[in-house]
Amino acid sequence: MDWLVLLIGGHSAAGKTTAAERLGRALGVPWLMVDDLRLAFQRAEVTLPSGTEALYLDTQPGFRRGTPEEQCAALIDVGHVMSAALEAIVENHVDQQLPIVIEGDGIVPSLLARPPVLERAAWIRAAFIVEPDESALRTALASRRGTRAVGRGRDELQAESKAKWMFGQWLAEEASRHGLAVVEPRPWDTLPDRLLEKVARAR
Repeated sequence: MDWLVLLIGGHSAAGKTTAAERLGRALGVPWLMVDDLRLAFQRAEVTLPSGTEALYLDTQPGFRRGTPEEQCAALIDVGHVMSAALEAIVENHVDQQLPIVIEGDGIVPSLLARPPVLERAAWIRAAFIVEPDESALRTALASRRGTRAVGRGRDELQAESKAKWMFGQWLAEEASRHGLAVVEPRPWDTLPDRLLEKVARAR
């Protein structure tokens, strides 16, 4: 293992959490879900610097009735908001020489270009799991929603699915622009191994 921090980004239902858990267990490395950090900020009603209102967008009434474009833009904004906090975690783990796998849709490719992260790039790897087939993502999202879909209309669920697919395409484009690995989720059983292979080749 030639890294101290492995970042795994991607849209919802891409297999990020499962891949991070499997890699963490196999390598004997702890893993962190970015959603834990985001939800902790929301629950504590943390006051953040101006320009970080996007962190609370998904808690607002009517958010999920927005257009796919609006929802996609909000996902991108949340990633930019979370970057400052993630930067501190990455910096600390590299400086303390403590390996960690961090996963979540709050990870955006530009995080790797932030000066404190860039200075430690030799110890950091990143990959983004993105489903290129919109219908396959819609199926994956539907299978994991379960009771969370109760009370939500078909149009609302379709808009959410479209937004997350659009977010994935944006992540793939940005990752390629930053020279970062992009991995397709399927086949699911080989995802962790393929992710590590892509990360190694992207150096």
